[in-house]
Amino acid sequence: MKKVIFAVMAMAILVSTTMMASVEISKREKVSPVDEIWMDMAVTVAKVNVEEGGIPCGAVVVLNGRLQSSGQATEKATSIETSIAMAKMKTLKNAKIYAVNEPTIDAYNAACKAKVDAIYFVNTKEKVIAAGVQPAEAYDESKIDTTLKAIPVIQMNYEDASALLK
Repeated sequence: MKKVIFAVMAMAILVSTTMMASVEISKREKVSPVDEIWMDMAVTVAKVNVEEGGIPCGAVVVLNGRLQSSGQATEKATSIETSIAMAKMKTLKNAKIYAVNEPTIDAYNAACKAKVDAIYFVNTKEKVIAAGVQPAEAYDESKIDTTLKAIPVIQMNYEDASALLK
């Protein structure tokens, strides 16, 4: 009798797992909790930048699952460019960058040159431009360095980053 009950329970678990596997996952659920932790760090960097009189831009470089560096926007460089420079490495292969805002073309080119694996961001260029954080010229796609290998740029939802532009 115990074997029958066990078999029925195992079958029920198998059926419920199979049914759950067919559930569509939303964009929000595809973001891992680890990605949110890294984005939270980028948001913190951006908040500090604002508190110091700067603009709401912050980025972190994560290499092999560990924080490598962080960066704020300056008069001469974006937060992504600053975080790459702060990493003090010739290449950032296997690294990911988490940035509050969509990368400018200069930031994107710098990430490609550093051989970053991907850039994650929250605020789109349209919102960044509308908020007066970056000028439209900063996103002029004709300035993309096509001699470099393209890298994925992935938008994620993170309300604390979105709130920085409000």
